[in-house]
Amino acid sequence: MAKPELESRLEDRCVARIEALGGLAIKLRPPVGRGFPDRTVCLHGRVFWLEFKRQKTGVEAVQQATWRRLLTLAGFGVYVVDTDAQFSAALEREMG
Repeated sequence: MAKPELESRLEDRCVARIEALGGLAIKLRPPVGRGFPDRTVCLHGRVFWLEFKRQKTGVEAVQQATWRRLLTLAGFGVYVVDTDAQFSAALEREMG
């Protein structure tokens, strides 16, 4: 059985797709603690966040869940992505 794809490969593909659409996928590391989502996406006037996980083995840490909850409560989209299909669904939801 093949190992699940590395999180970084999925992230690289998604970043390339966002950039091809004219957007930014910024990797931020705020000094306020761990767990901030992997990428802040700015695309066509929208801002949302992506947290990448390795398919079948990636687990969301408590700090990541806290950031997802805080950003969601503030009205932003936060998506945990472990497949290309999940990324496409997040993009479709944000861009309509």
